Amino acid sequence: MKYTVLIADDSKLQRVILKENLKDIYDVAEASCGQECLDLVENSEGKIDVVLLDIVMPGMDGFEVLRKRQRSEIFKNIPVIVLTMSDMKEDQELAEQLGADGFLLKPVNPKDAHFRIRQVLGE
Repeated sequence: MKYTVLIADDSKLQRVILKENLKDIYDVAEASCGQECLDLVENSEGKIDVVLLDIVMPGMDGFEVLRKRQRSEIFKNIPVIVLTMSDMKEDQELAEQLGADGFLLKPVNPKDAHFRIRQVLGE
């Protein structure tokens, strides 16, 4: 059984790069904004196993997605790895307070992504 990774990032390039590097190991779904991410998770019937979530997105940012995740019976148990270009401690602390399970600095190194995903899935 393949795990499913949802990449939620407004950068099409970032989604393409990540998908290319993950598709041999995982099924990959994509969302281009926070609301699409929430909708996909809520309608996934539990088929999404981990979310790679960009913090900076237009409309609903990653912090708001994390806030809404806490109120979702489906989403609250799915690990979220935050993607960020910021190494600001405040951003990481806020994301952790909101329940993020890990961080990856952008541009994402594929080996780091594989490691982090395996880590949050308990592999």
